[in-house]
Amino acid sequence: MKTLVFTCGPASEDAENLRRLCETASSLRLNIAHLQAASLELWLERLVKMRAEVGREFRIILDLQGAKVRIGRFPDVQRLPEKVELFLGEQSDVDGRIPVPAASVFAHTSPGDRLLLNDRRVIVKITHKTEGVLTAVVEQNGPLSSGKGLNSPDRGFELARVTPQDAEAIELSRHIAGLDYAISFVADGSEISLFRPLIDEKHRLIAKIERQAAFEHLAAIAANFAELWLCRGDLGAECGLKKLGEMQKRFVAAIPQLQRPCILAGEVLGSMVTRPAPSRAEIVQLHDAMNCGFSGMVLSDETACGQHVQAVIEFVRFFFNDERQ
Repeated sequence: MKTLVFTCGPASEDAENLRRLCETASSLRLNIAHLQAASLELWLERLVKMRAEVGREFRIILDLQGAKVRIGRFPDVQRLPEKVELFLGEQSDVDGRIPVPAASVFAHTSPGDRLLLNDRRVIVKITHKTEGVLTAVVEQNGPLSSGKGLNSPDRGFELARVTPQDAEAIELSRHIAGLDYAISFVADGSEISLFRPLIDEKHRLIAKIERQAAFEHLAAIAANFAELWLCRGDLGAECGLKKLGEMQKRFVAAIPQLQRPCILAGEVLGSMVTRPAPSRAEIVQLHDAMNCGFSGMVLSDETACGQHVQAVIEFVRFFFNDERQ
């Protein structure tokens, strides 16, 4: 039986959509980067109740930030101005000023550097630097909103850490049975020493593989984590899209030795965010992935903010032969 992880978000708040997700999924994922404490508590309460309503003990996964850098609270825009400022802060109401609550970004970035936002949908080139402010021109424009990731093709900005938001989410959820934690930007497996003291052994820890450095330490990561996710969004932003296929091939080659469930993530059915059916390329790619060692898949925007959640569920049921019924 394949592992099917569906992400909750605005599109799955609808009662019928959520019920269908809970009837189909192996796990429901909550990305804490997009949830304040009060919203997280409400989601946890709702999912625990849904287990009883649908009669299925699906797992709940909290996706923790770890070493990942994200922008702060920011307007939901489809395009940015031609010139922007990135500033050290938590929130902005102006589309030309992007808040970045990570001092390391400003310490390690210089004029001439490029920063990648929202899985490389937006690329900015830094033109000027002052204390706590980076001025940039937008070289590749696209959508941006609160909590989207920020990467550099050359640098890892943050060392492994438990963020205050991570610690808060763990405290709010540690009493819930059947709940796992996914750790972002795992580099070498040593991150277990930061998170395990806060998390009881009854909760599984999942390593998100989204940095090139992690490929040198897959065996060590597998030795310390219960499951590995190949997360192609941030990985593609870091290594470049041309190299992404090579990185996935390398990961697949390692799966037999890892002896852990390995899950495919990152735009698996990306076209279904806006279309009611997957592309033929996605269908073929999914077929190949499920037959070359992956134990399942994670859907993100497809179920969290997509326009066709019911169609996504129907396709997944069809593709996996309704094996959960």
